[in-house]
Amino acid sequence: MQASSSIPGADPAVDAVALDLGVLLKHLMRSTNRDFFHALERAGISFSQVKCLGLLADAEAPLALGELADELGLSLPAVSRAVDGLVQRGEIKREEHLRDRRSKIVSVTPRGRRTFEDLMAVRLAGLRRMLAQLEPAELDALGASVGPVVRRLGL
Repeated sequence: MQASSSIPGADPAVDAVALDLGVLLKHLMRSTNRDFFHALERAGISFSQVKCLGLLADAEAPLALGELADELGLSLPAVSRAVDGLVQRGEIKREEHLRDRRSKIVSVTPRGRRTFEDLMAVRLAGLRRMLAQLEPAELDALGASVGPVVRRLGL
C-alpha cells in the first residue's frame, strides 16, 4: 500500500506514520471486536445506539435530533429509531426544544453514560492486553509520543 504515490504533494513522513497507525488501529479493532460485539449483544444495544450514546456522553449540552444525525453521518430516520430504543431503555432523555417546540433535544442519562463507559471499558481492556505484550522500551517510546499529542488535542 503506497499512499504517497497516490496523493500529489504528500509528505512521506506523514504517510509512513499514517500507515503504521492504520495497521495498529486495525489490529486493535480486530483484537477487541469479538469482546466488544458480545458486550453489545449482552447490553441489547445496536452499534448506531452506541454511536449516539458516545456523542451525547461527550456533548456539553443536549442536542437536537438533526444535530445528532449530522454529527454521526446517519440519516434522521436512523437516528430517530436509535434514539427511540435508547429512550425506552432509559439511556437517553428526550425533551421539547425550549425555543422550537416542534424540535426535540436529547441528552444522555446516568444509566446511558454507564452503559457507554462499560462498552468502552471492553475496548480499553483489549488495548491494555496489547500494550502488556510490548517491550518496556516500546511502551516508553509509545507513551512518550502519544502523550504529548493527546494533551495538545485536549483529549
